[in-house]
Amino acid sequence: MNNQGIIDIGANLTHPQLYNQLKTIIEHINNSKTEKVIITASNLMDTALAKEIISLYPDLFYTTVGYHPHNAKDYDSSLYDKIINESNSKYVVAIGECGLDYYREYSSKEEQWTCFEAHLEIAKITKLPIFLHEREAHNDFIQFLKKYSESIKKKVVHCFTGNKSELKTYLDLGAYIGITGWISDPERGKHLLDLMKYIPEDRLMIETDAPYLIPKNIPGNKKDINEPSYLEYVAETIAQCLNKNLSDIMISTRKNTRIFFSI
Repeated sequence: MNNQGIIDIGANLTHPQLYNQLKTIIEHINNSKTEKVIITASNLMDTALAKEIISLYPDLFYTTVGYHPHNAKDYDSSLYDKIINESNSKYVVAIGECGLDYYREYSSKEEQWTCFEAHLEIAKITKLPIFLHEREAHNDFIQFLKKYSESIKKKVVHCFTGNKSELKTYLDLGAYIGITGWISDPERGKHLLDLMKYIPEDRLMIETDAPYLIPKNIPGNKKDINEPSYLEYVAETIAQCLNKNLSDIMISTRKNTRIFFSI
């Protein structure tokens, strides 16, 4: 295993596209620059499955606990204490993935508001970092975050794809920024190349969001399923746009991640 590599702060390993070929995914990770992976949970079933994976590979994985805004319709107050109980595991390193998503609105706005506020309260109580999701809901999202900006010290906006103004708002609230393979997409992610210089070096983390958002700079790649072993290509794009060595990005993002998640 690579103990001087990079850390993927968000990969959906419980997704069937990855879980159904888990041994192959593990082999690829062990032969890559990816050192550790945080398995993103979107509901309590994801956390349970992630913990099963961790029991097999305890040196490689961590996970989160919480309800994605798409799953907010499945959250109710009876799950509040269950999330807190799950957060006591040493392998659960964050509350989330949680937030607001008005792009598809699989859960109503009201359901998302209730669910998000509960997760913010849980993060405040447990003192765990919070792993945040926002899509086309920036203004409402910020209003929730502002209420908890002092009481939740560690917050990361996962898969940031926003503009300069949104980035500044997040940074002003003390948030860390997670960058995915979106940055290597010449059509959708070009604007991120110009924004990288505004992200403080000690607030940057990287992730694959696998199986989604496969980096576009993988040489000769013909696949469309992303996996944690491709994380180095995210770091490579960042290094190029900041005119830095890949090793510099690897070292700084690994350090930030270890400090942020206490791993």
